[in-house]
Amino acid sequence: MASTALVLLAPGFEDLEAITTIDILRRGGIQVEIAALHEDAVTGARGTTVVADTNLALLDEGRVFDAIVLPGGQPGANNLAADQRVLARLRDQSVSGRLIGAVCAAPKVLAAAGLLKVRRITHFPGALDAAEAEGVEVTTEAVVVDGNLVTGRGPGVAMDFALALVEQLAGRDTRDAVESKLAR
Repeated sequence: MASTALVLLAPGFEDLEAITTIDILRRGGIQVEIAALHEDAVTGARGTTVVADTNLALLDEGRVFDAIVLPGGQPGANNLAADQRVLARLRDQSVSGRLIGAVCAAPKVLAAAGLLKVRRITHFPGALDAAEAEGVEVTTEAVVVDGNLVTGRGPGVAMDFALALVEQLAGRDTRDAVESKLAR
């Protein structure tokens, strides 16, 4: 059975991170479900409108995904961080040890959920304030994998971030197969 991933989109998501991650995950055979916070159509920070598969109000609260992925962007990350349904779902995902991916400003959402303490991460410069970064080892690496958490620095590493998620969900061979067809 293929792994599943829930990609959460809020108004103002980073277009490049969302679209690239969704595409790469699907190339890796991951079943991706896109959920918007409210309405089924959601517009990114650069004006790309995505018609989501569902929205959080319609998504079964008990439904389990192998990964939950948060694209960054502003005000998208702030919108995700302000939604208690998102924070609760992330806490459940973390407690169960299932994969969480956050790129660019999205580690701010993980901070709001209380999931960053004693973790090693990367994020877009300035995305976390001092209080949010307290007790967190922040690096300038492009992508960091720390247990069940994958973080990416920003839009420029969206493909590497997505490939790291594929590797965690489907293995190194699948990641290599996907990457080999990208002609990088």
